[in-house]
Amino acid sequence: MLVPMKVDYGVRTLVYLAQQDDSEFTSTSDIARAQHIPEPYLLRICSELQKSGLIESRRGPQGGHKLAKAAVDISVRDVVNSVDYSLAPIDCVEEPDGCRLSGACSQRELWSDVEVMLLEHLSKVRISELMNQQMSMASSAPVKTSF
Repeated sequence: MLVPMKVDYGVRTLVYLAQQDDSEFTSTSDIARAQHIPEPYLLRICSELQKSGLIESRRGPQGGHKLAKAAVDISVRDVVNSVDYSLAPIDCVEEPDGCRLSGACSQRELWSDVEVMLLEHLSKVRISELMNQQMSMASSAPVKTSF
């Protein structure tokens, strides 16, 4: 099962914003450059994160994005809910009418249970935890030098 890129980019964006000064807005181009996210795609993701109340956005020269609430109050599941709405491992979990076997398929319930367990776990993982891990990893990474 692959996590959709929108979820990955959304989480990376929130972790990055959590590392910034919470009184300042961070530009879309700064986020895109630092997180290696295509800027047009990031704009769409930020729009969805803003509609969900996870970030505040402002246009203009002093514009950009910042967290709308504390990083400890944002779960990875919040990101899933705002940008993707589903982590179902197979299509029939979300769209049972699209499968001729869904009325009598033992696998559908299995995959539905997998999605529930995954979302339950993601609701416990906080952006603040990922930020702390990221900062710890960055500070212990070997310094690269080029000659």
